This record gives sequence, structure tokens and C-alpha cells, in this order.
Amino acid sequence: MSSRSMLGTSVLVAASLLMAGCGDSASSAATPLPPGYYISISNMSFSPLNLEAPAGATITVLNQETMAHSVTQQAAAGAFLPGAPAGSTPFDTGLFTGKKTFVLPAGLADGTVLHYFCTSHTSLMITPNGTITIRAAAAPVDGGPYTPGGAGGY
Repeated sequence: MSSRSMLGTSVLVAASLLMAGCGDSASSAATPLPPGYYISISNMSFSPLNLEAPAGATITVLNQETMAHSVTQQAAAGAFLPGAPAGSTPFDTGLFTGKKTFVLPAGLADGTVLHYFCTSHTSLMITPNGTITIRAAAAPVDGGPYTPGGAGGY
């Protein structure tokens, strides 16, 4: 085989390996999520800003960014200090990337509003405060697609 055809073969093999590597991103593909109660963090924002869920529900937080965030309960909007209204235990995911869950306290009255923030970014978030309103009749929603490992951010 001539050096010219060996070079051509080497280029083809290298290109094939590169393309195979690009196609091997199945682990970062979006996966469908079952119905539930979700808070998403993307582009330094919480969504939805007001989630409705029944007392005792499991909340799944989807951090769509590569940087760590938290969903930490605060006693009052804008306080940026962990806390909870009297008679309830505060929730706190701690800083994380990916997906994390927590359980709302059981026995909270319908209409109770729980405020939360990110302990790492506080008022730097585009939407610095979110709420969860306790609604006994709140139905789970479709979680939609979720891409592990982050899909945005600053």
C-alpha cells in the first residue's frame, strides 16, 4: 500500500472514530419524566414561580444547569435565610446538580404558601424567590423531557 493510500485510510478511520464519539451521547439525551410535582432551574430562574402541590407531596427539582443550585425554604419572601413558618419543618435540597427530591410537610393547611430561594445565588437569580402553595386538589403534571447534566446557565 502506498503512503498516500495509507494516509487516506488513516483519515477515514480518524473521521469514523470522531463521528462515533459524537453519536455516543445517548447518556445526555432527554428522558421523559412521569407525572409529578416539578420545579425546574434553568438560566438562573425557577419555573414555575408558584407550584401548587398537596401537603406531603414529593417535589422533584430539575437543575438544568451545570452549576449547583438549591431549593431552600425561607420563612419570608426575600429573606434569603433558611427557615419555615411555625409548626413546619423547612425543606432544603442542599446545593446540587442534576435531579433532587424533597417531601413537603404533611398536615399543612390548604392555601399555605412556602417560600424558597437558592442559597448559592440568592438575589443574583433572575427569579430569586419561588413559592409552593399547598392545594389539596393539585394534580400532578407531566414532567416533560429532562436532560441530565445541564442544558443551560451562565
